[in-house]
Amino acid sequence: MTTVAIHQLHYLPYPGLLDKVDQADAFIWLDDAAFSRGGWHNRNRIKTAAGQHTLTVPVRHSPLGTTIAQVGIDTRLHWQAKHLATIRQAYARAPHLQHLDPLLEDLYHRPYETLGALNAACCAHLLGLLGITTPQIPASDLGPAHSTRTDRLIELCRRVGADTYLAGDGSAVYLDQQAFDRAGIRLRWQHYRPPVYRQLHPALGHIPNLAVLDLIAAAGPCALSTLRAARPATTAGDLL
Repeated sequence: MTTVAIHQLHYLPYPGLLDKVDQADAFIWLDDAAFSRGGWHNRNRIKTAAGQHTLTVPVRHSPLGTTIAQVGIDTRLHWQAKHLATIRQAYARAPHLQHLDPLLEDLYHRPYETLGALNAACCAHLLGLLGITTPQIPASDLGPAHSTRTDRLIELCRRVGADTYLAGDGSAVYLDQQAFDRAGIRLRWQHYRPPVYRQLHPALGHIPNLAVLDLIAAAGPCALSTLRAARPATTAGDLL
């Protein structure tokens, strides 16, 4: 059985996305998906002494339908220095802040012109820091899209020879499960549960699903085992 997962590129993604990568035999980045303004493609949350704080990468105005890979970053706003300073201040007392150094050095000292390039580098660094070795494939490397929605996912599964698709739990409301049945591709559900770990500023309570760097700064080399420990036991209903 070869299981593939597919997802769009996010900036500083939350643990659920990395958990999805870890559970798959191969992972396809939907870098040719359309950019969604106001979504998670160019922003995410961290925890500070004042509570959760959203870091947003400024992007240039683009026509509707511009892909994540093509969206330009507005470099006039010096966002990298601001994000780096905010992260270092927020996690100055984190026990494993040094684990983030390779990520911070690359993301905030290298020039990035497009959101796609930034997010690809961000996710690659985070997977490396966690120790996740699942092969990654940009969808744009697999040829042009000839379909949309569920049919697009099936198309990508076929192009990499997958017989099982790992689906996020929220996708149940829009996935055409019968289309997967007709294609002979099994559906497996992620069943993601946010990991619970010792965060900074405990008086503010535990905030789930922050950017995964929060987990890495807190747990260091134990971050991946903490993520895996949160998964529920596999049930017979995982495969459909």
